Amino acid sequence: MNLRQMEAFRAVMLTGSVSQAAKQLFRTQPAVSMVISSLEEQIGFQLFERRKKRLYATPEAKYLYAEIEEIFSRINDVSQTLQDIQNKQYGFLRIGCMPGPSNFFMPDLVADFLEEHPKIQASLQTRTSNSVREWVASGQYDIGLSEITELDPAIDKELFALPCLCALPADHPLANEAVITPSLLDAEPMITLHPDHMIFRALQQLFESTGHLMNVRLQTRFFIPALRLVERRMGVCVMDPISVASYCSYAQPGKVVFRPFTPEVLLKIGILFPANSVRSRITQEFAEQLRRKIIALDEQPEQLLSWGQL
Repeated sequence: MNLRQMEAFRAVMLTGSVSQAAKQLFRTQPAVSMVISSLEEQIGFQLFERRKKRLYATPEAKYLYAEIEEIFSRINDVSQTLQDIQNKQYGFLRIGCMPGPSNFFMPDLVADFLEEHPKIQASLQTRTSNSVREWVASGQYDIGLSEITELDPAIDKELFALPCLCALPADHPLANEAVITPSLLDAEPMITLHPDHMIFRALQQLFESTGHLMNVRLQTRFFIPALRLVERRMGVCVMDPISVASYCSYAQPGKVVFRPFTPEVLLKIGILFPANSVRSRITQEFAEQLRRKIIALDEQPEQLLSWGQL
């Protein structure tokens, strides 16, 4: 039984006549009659009885119709799925993210994306930058966001270098400065990340090269807890704009302010994809939204710098 025969049989069952079925299928009545006759001959039993110019389905036809309806229902489901894929409304997106942006930056982006695409499912996993790179390289993530310290041929990447800002208590004397420099922070209590982080190393090299004292009072693993310590006036902190944006998304203004820091200290990150693999349409669209959000932090820092002004 082929699809053409199923279509003709189903149309006759739905309309109750060959002539109406022919109109529905945009075929001639003799053509539909021939298809039904051919089908009955093929299966070896009668599907319809004609009484007083009307067709009556046999019990066997009713049973067959129920089975065929399931097939057509599945075909309709497939058609809808194809349309959803075409409209980027269907799929599963696997995202790996380094810890800092995983607090607020990436969850907000994922939530916005899923609100626009309600049928898409996603997995957001927080891993170290090394783990994100490894999992993307092995194809376990469709897309990743991590710090970049070395090149990996198993990964395709888009690189970004984001200038860091200086976080200060709102009532700190240096909050009146337009720009913060190592000379202004000479011997000033500072909150930093761990010594093997790229920002710590860049700051250490900068302070040493300019002959100023980098007074590390507290070290944390991530910048979000460091900002709580800035609120408590434990020190100042030079941090990346993603962490700043995350803090500004939930904190109350008035406790911390942010200032440009020069010479520039850069956080080098990358949007990562498995190399030598075809990216899905939803991966491409999500990557574009992530790209725009990162670029906005780099090109439009005014909103962060004006946040928390008293």
